[in-house]
Amino acid sequence: METWHVEPDRYRDFLEKCWAKYEQYKDSETTFNLKDHLWTLFLYEKGLFKIPEGLDDDTIYDGCNCGNCHFTISAEGRLMACRRFDSYVGTVNEEMFEVYHGEKMEKFRQHERFEKCRKCELLRFCRGCPAVSYGYTKNFYAPDPQCWKEVKNEG
Repeated sequence: METWHVEPDRYRDFLEKCWAKYEQYKDSETTFNLKDHLWTLFLYEKGLFKIPEGLDDDTIYDGCNCGNCHFTISAEGRLMACRRFDSYVGTVNEEMFEVYHGEKMEKFRQHERFEKCRKCELLRFCRGCPAVSYGYTKNFYAPDPQCWKEVKNEG
């Protein structure tokens, strides 16, 4: 089976074209939601997103919230950390507090394990899409294959 994907630089070019359209229609009554997490990187590079000063280094402020602040509930009552891949953490019949603070959910909160993002200043705001990473590599913490940012290796 042949695989297909968009190279990171082409994906950035696509976001640039979308941004041009958004700017063209910014005074219309249509609201455009920049849901893809790589919009943060895009806006950061354009100087339109700045990392606020005085933030807690251990807090996730934006980007992918898998494991951080939501569940997906399937029609069968399965709870998943993310709707984009099989990330089963429990069922609606279980105690929600226990599921949310449990071991299965915790495996999605190990932000220091992000292979590329942990070295990036946008770790607390972006992290790309770990579900896309998982789809390519079966590793939730692998680099998002659509991310174009170059990060320095740890010294």
